[in-house]
This record gives sequence, C-alpha cells and structure tokens, in this order.
Amino acid sequence: MKRHFFSSIIFILSMLVGITNSTQAALITTDFSELTGNKGTVDIQLTLGTGETIEGFSLYFSEALFSDLSIVFSPFAWDSVIFQPDSLLGAGLFDSFNSAGLISGSARIAFTFIGSSALPALNYDLYDADFQVTASGVSTPISKSVPESSSITLILFGLFALALHRRLCIARNRFHLAVSH
Repeated sequence: MKRHFFSSIIFILSMLVGITNSTQAALITTDFSELTGNKGTVDIQLTLGTGETIEGFSLYFSEALFSDLSIVFSPFAWDSVIFQPDSLLGAGLFDSFNSAGLISGSARIAFTFIGSSALPALNYDLYDADFQVTASGVSTPISKSVPESSSITLILFGLFALALHRRLCIARNRFHLAVSH
C-alpha cells in the first residue's frame, strides 16, 4: 500500500516537473516605468528557451506614440542600436544582434511618450544570422500585481487528494479487519 502511494506521488511530481521545465520559445517581456511628464523608460527582457539560439531581434516603437529613443543600457554581448521613429519612415526600433547568438538578458530604453493612450505592448521580430525573420510576436507586459499561485495550488491539491485517498484506504482496511474478526 505504501509503495503504491509513494509511486503515485513520484509520478505526479515528475509530471509537474516535466510540465514546468518544458522548453519554451524565446520570450520578450517589457516593463514600462511610470512616466514623469511624458518621459519614461522601458525594461526589455529577452528569455531564451533551453538550447534555443537566436542571432537578433528588433523591437518596434510606433511613430505615433514614441520619440527620442535612447539606450540606457544593453548587455555587452548584444550589438544594440536605436533607429528613431519618423512620420515618413515609420516605426522606430531597438535592434540587437550577435552572429554567435544572443544570450538571455535585459536592456533599458528611454523615450518620450507622445501618445494619449496607455503604454502599449511592442511588436518584435526574431531573426537568424542571415537576417531572415524566424518569428514575430508582441511583447508580454510584466504585471505589477502579485502572480497567481495556480501551480502551487494544484500541487497542494494533488498531495491533499493523495493523502485523503491513503487515509480512506487505511480506514477501509481497518474496517474489513474488524468485521472479519
């Protein structure tokens, strides 16, 4: 009985570890600071999946919303450059490239916000050493709120269910022993 209980726990934990450690695709998150007047910064975080390699990415800043872009900091291993938004040329961009592959890291960009709406998520392209776009997406804004603990809740619920099941099996076995004597 104990063997079945512990093997069930090991199985559930290995499933949860497999789910949480699965390979993820490159993810770009953005965290905008509070604006002071119309000046602000955005922290850009590049997170690569296990074994994943990208050589470069471009993050786009709409010409209708941003101006005066400048790099506050960027990882040394990223060859980063800013192109200013322009009403004739279109969106500005923050571009980082390394032919040996970028590493996970973060950069900070200062800007002037000329829009009247909320600060937006930013479009991006990931590309390879031949500058061929391999993926495109929209940055994931970092939430300032407390994250949900759904994974922990599920783990605790599963352990509680296993403990309850074991307790019921023990009680049933005691009942059957008492009835048979």
